[in-house]
Amino acid sequence: MTVYTKQWKKEQDALAKAKSQRNKYSKSQAQALSKDKYYTATIKDTSSNIATLKKSRDYYWKVDKPGGKDKNKKTIKKWVKRKKPRQLTKQEQQSLASWHKQHDDAQAAQKKLRANKTYQNAAAKRKNAEKKVTNASTKLHTLEHNRHLKALSRISKQRQQNAERFMAPHANLHATNSMTGLTVFLFAQTEDESNDSDATTYPIDKDDPVVDHVRRSGKTITVTGFLYGQNAASRLWSKSEASQTGVSGTGLPKKSAQQQYRDLLKWQFDGTELVYKSDYTDTADMKMQHIYYKHLFMTNLTKTLEHPYSDMMQISMTFQFAYKAQVKSSTNSKGKKGAKGHYVGAKKIKVKNGMTYASVAKKQGVSVKDLEKWNGSAKKALVVGKRIQVSSGIYRTKAKVGYKYSTKGAKGDNSSIVAKIRKQLNKKFNPKGK
Repeated sequence: MTVYTKQWKKEQDALAKAKSQRNKYSKSQAQALSKDKYYTATIKDTSSNIATLKKSRDYYWKVDKPGGKDKNKKTIKKWVKRKKPRQLTKQEQQSLASWHKQHDDAQAAQKKLRANKTYQNAAAKRKNAEKKVTNASTKLHTLEHNRHLKALSRISKQRQQNAERFMAPHANLHATNSMTGLTVFLFAQTEDESNDSDATTYPIDKDDPVVDHVRRSGKTITVTGFLYGQNAASRLWSKSEASQTGVSGTGLPKKSAQQQYRDLLKWQFDGTELVYKSDYTDTADMKMQHIYYKHLFMTNLTKTLEHPYSDMMQISMTFQFAYKAQVKSSTNSKGKKGAKGHYVGAKKIKVKNGMTYASVAKKQGVSVKDLEKWNGSAKKALVVGKRIQVSSGIYRTKAKVGYKYSTKGAKGDNSSIVAKIRKQLNKKFNPKGK
């Protein structure tokens, strides 16, 4: 549960303002920055094409394949410089000249653009805006980091203070990424841990089912206990720390049981990741176990008002142990497996001397239009050594396979009885002879 203090709001507003100013330009300034970005991309792209073509002219791939008795030897590929540069084809020469022209024209246009005052003003404004965004972001992150460290220190001191007040087993809850040190204490009566797994079973005739896969499905923590009013508190930090962390206050929260219950409700409704820790007794004749878990999410909170005690409340909580999902996106040229079938990624081939769009299209069974769609215009020469796409990815479903029985490979058993049984089974399961 994050408390949005004045200091935090000030830093957050400063960052939002810096980001807003970074995107404010006049029409002419925006056009100048856009043109500069286009020229930069053109220079980079043409430089890459020129370098690739020149490398294929001056070098060639040498492949050392494993041979002999050494089975651990791996295939090694490396670029080897040619004794004499190869002669470029007419189409390659035209492409090289075209790329050089595009590169030089873009460099000249960019140089002219950057000498213009409109662009210089826009670039200076962008540089200052980026600097302000970086500074504001750094200040906000530093504030949040300091608040988190101070919150952990407060939580530790609150635990110690609470242990001195109550000579009995107790537990506490706080947010994993706490910014304020807000902690809820309770007398824990029971702590239950349940671990569940799913077993994938398949029924078989006249017997118990078989299992081929077991997967962990969840861990559940159930706690029952009493909330009690926190009325006795000594100061654990000073107001002067507010300038550093944006938070000031006393030690244990001076809150009633009902107020603490509302804190628990907010944690539940917000889906806050929590840390639950219960202390344990360690005496000469007895040890009481305890639970300490991070990455908990409250799935149930129940209160029972059947005890007439002042400022005390019986509650029951259920937690689910889980990690925050880390979403990542990636591509796989080899394809991804699906539930029913599999995805076959696009096929790519390496360009060799003399290859054209027409020859590649004829050999691969595709149209020149498709090749242009996947690799660009046919007017551009194919660069030797570069990989081009020659197919689109497709999804192949699993083919239905009929049940066929065979005695192939069964030594010493070629009797007519086996042949009849095989014929009957194939007729039963494959009536159409599929």
